[in-house]
Amino acid sequence: MLLINCDCCDKGSFISTLIQLSSVRFAQTRSSRMPDTQHELLNKIDFFQSQEGVLVGTVFLAVLWLILVLLDKYGRRIGPLVARSIRRPLLLGFSSALYLGWLLHLLELQAKALLPIKSSSVSTALVVIALGWATINLGRALLLQSNRIQLWLKVEDPRDEAMLTTLLDRIFTIGVIVLTIAALMVTFGVSTAAVGALLGGAGIGLGFGTQQISQNFLAGFMLFFTRPFTEGDWICVSSFDDGTVEKIGWYHTRIRTFDRRPLYIPNSIFATKPIENPGRMYNRRIKASISLRYEDLPRIEAITKNVRSLLLNHPDIDQKQTILVNFNEWDSSSINMMVYCFTKTTVWKDWLDIQQEVFLQIANIVQKAGGDFAFNCTTLYPAPNLNNDNPISRLSEDLKSNTSLQ
Repeated sequence: MLLINCDCCDKGSFISTLIQLSSVRFAQTRSSRMPDTQHELLNKIDFFQSQEGVLVGTVFLAVLWLILVLLDKYGRRIGPLVARSIRRPLLLGFSSALYLGWLLHLLELQAKALLPIKSSSVSTALVVIALGWATINLGRALLLQSNRIQLWLKVEDPRDEAMLTTLLDRIFTIGVIVLTIAALMVTFGVSTAAVGALLGGAGIGLGFGTQQISQNFLAGFMLFFTRPFTEGDWICVSSFDDGTVEKIGWYHTRIRTFDRRPLYIPNSIFATKPIENPGRMYNRRIKASISLRYEDLPRIEAITKNVRSLLLNHPDIDQKQTILVNFNEWDSSSINMMVYCFTKTTVWKDWLDIQQEVFLQIANIVQKAGGDFAFNCTTLYPAPNLNNDNPISRLSEDLKSNTSLQ
């Protein structure tokens, strides 16, 4: 017991002294409890390495075996599958940990210096290996038995389903093996900080090494949630051929081009390049520049008026959209009339038929008005006051004579 003279110290020093005493007392209590906890854990491990512990462990193994047998025989749904998957790893691993640990413990008592490792560490390692083995078997069995993942990923081709199942099985197995090795390292004395640093470094290295794969998978998730296109859509991607989407995968998307070639595009491309989806258009546009002769300049107003009336009364042209028919350009050998409108249909074949019909009717309007279509040409006019020795005059005479002979 510690006595403090309150008369010799002020209130602040008294409180400070109490805090220091409390801290010392807490540290002493904590240091005294840590050996107790370790002692209790060692006692539990030593118990299963004693004769009584071996007897209790044997009874436990017998009960576990009986439960798994009954579950395999009378279980419903996934019960038999679980029992068959974990029975061998658990029974073999637990029995090895129990009996081998007991034998090593006896040798450790007789000649401790001859054993490089503790018997408790061996037993714990065998249990960890058994649990990892059972987890791998159980995950593989459930993956092969259940088709929920395949349905969620919309896998229909049996070959793709087998490939996906194998891939998921390998990823799951590698993950369990890595965690099992980490647990074994901790069991044999490696600090958890070192194991965590090792796993973190391995994860960073794996991330850098599989950067492209990760980008494609993340882009696949974005395609799944945003849905810029669906299977069956006709899409146009910059620097790639147009085509119809056949299948959207998590790593790549398969497109069938118009010449029937399969085109596999990594999903990361869709995250960096613009995507045009003509299948989601509301209308298709007709835009043309029709060249008329300069001689048809007096008729251009009547022609544009009749063409505009044609489009405004056409049943396949959407009247709610913009319709433009105007003389808009002086070209070197023609005057140009712009035709701009939208069809109601978005089907490419039907759009081509409607566009052809409109163009033929425009040609009839031009011909009925007495006009004609221009083509690239150059007209030469001889300069006045030229004698017959001029090359241009001789060329004109030759052309006239050739025309008369024909």
